[in-house]
Amino acid sequence: MSGTLATIKRGSVQVQLAAKAVNDQISSRQIICIFIITGFVLCGIVEQSASVALRANSTSSYSPDEFAEYVENTSYITRYCQPVENDTTIHVIRSIPHIEIPMTRTDRTESVLREAFLWGTLISPLAASRIAARVGAERLFGAGVFGASVLAVMVPAAWLTPYHVAIRIVQGIFMGATWPAAHMLAVTWFKSKHLSGFVSTYTAVNLGYAIVGILGTLLVRTMGRDWLSYILTLLACLWYFLWWRFVEETLNPNRPIRDEHRLLPWQKLLLSKPAWACGIAVVGSQWADATLMLGVTKYLKLVYGFSIDYEDVLTSLPHIGHFFAAITFGLLVDHIRSTGIVSTTTARKLFVYISHFLPAALLFVLGYTGCDPAAPAALYTAALTLTGATPAGAFASAADIAPNFAGTVFGLCQTIGAAGLLAANYVVSEGLHGSFAGWWRLVFGVSSAVLLITATCFMAIGSGSIQDWNAPCNFEIEREPVEEASRLESVLE
Repeated sequence: MSGTLATIKRGSVQVQLAAKAVNDQISSRQIICIFIITGFVLCGIVEQSASVALRANSTSSYSPDEFAEYVENTSYITRYCQPVENDTTIHVIRSIPHIEIPMTRTDRTESVLREAFLWGTLISPLAASRIAARVGAERLFGAGVFGASVLAVMVPAAWLTPYHVAIRIVQGIFMGATWPAAHMLAVTWFKSKHLSGFVSTYTAVNLGYAIVGILGTLLVRTMGRDWLSYILTLLACLWYFLWWRFVEETLNPNRPIRDEHRLLPWQKLLLSKPAWACGIAVVGSQWADATLMLGVTKYLKLVYGFSIDYEDVLTSLPHIGHFFAAITFGLLVDHIRSTGIVSTTTARKLFVYISHFLPAALLFVLGYTGCDPAAPAALYTAALTLTGATPAGAFASAADIAPNFAGTVFGLCQTIGAAGLLAANYVVSEGLHGSFAGWWRLVFGVSSAVLLITATCFMAIGSGSIQDWNAPCNFEIEREPVEEASRLESVLE
């Protein structure tokens, strides 16, 4: 026994020396970025793990002819585009009575598990932001990622039972707590001029979607469904141990003295137009994500006949582009703000325009793309890439308007956004199996309208300036007392 204790002690000393060596070589901000990215990757894997486990070995119960009948009158491909023997395309009108394809058992199960997870993300963000103000953002973020991931070990025993639904709700609660905690870390460790780049790392969730979509599907098909849960749990334990050692134990005691103010002016926050503008913009972003992730990929498969063999790639690879586009947008807006080309408010509105107006146009056009299947696939990829500008716009604005309450403001935004995501999930799921001709176009059109309306609200009342209800604390904060004037404006004067 004494030999075992000595071995454990030596191992602990070696870990401490490794942590010190790493901290000497890498800055605290770089360490935070690495762990935030990997933490959100785990969250993305958790969110999509149920869908991957369900669909990895599932087969469709409907024939291609039934699918063709289902999507009749919803795209040119089923009405006018008929391949002939010489591999050319002619226009032949088909007359097939429209039928309704009901949701399969797999579809319904996936929808229930997804909605359970989303209900969890709706419940927790606002309460978690106030908990983080007391226990520390570092502790809450670590607990959120670890809790959401380690619960996967219970999934094999509870698979497709009411307990499985309960597990998904709790996983969503833990994941919902990570967003406001990450925003508190942003205003604590990063200067205002470098905030957008860090906030853009939140899109590592999409990187998790891509990883579990490709590697997770391969794992389930080769080793079985349960192994996805077991490996996710092992990764969570390893991640949390490193987080605890390198962040909670090493960085947290030396963190900048900057906590969220305990006396939150709730009335002023809830009446703040810029705060609601952030939340409304997040609703548009979440609605577009639901349409792109749930609707477009199914549209490409059913309407254009994309092979099931390529479905995993089609649903995964664009998310990698989304992540790298978000990082690029974040660094770009930080550069624009630091050079003083435009004001912070103008920069935020510009990137909300990019993340909302442009994808809205692409989604609307997507339902009218004609016979070439490459066109909708390209539009889908472009739209998902452009939504990567959301963190540089709406997300970062939540920290701009109230640095002392950044976590709480973002918790409010995520709560509103989760409600919008639940509504979008229902609309898109019903649209996938609707009985109306042209239902696909209606789904895409509604998404476009939501994007346009939410972006217009942000353009009208959004801001990048610190609000007067950002009450002073007992410590110095980096703030801009008034909106900085742009260089272009000074030249015109």
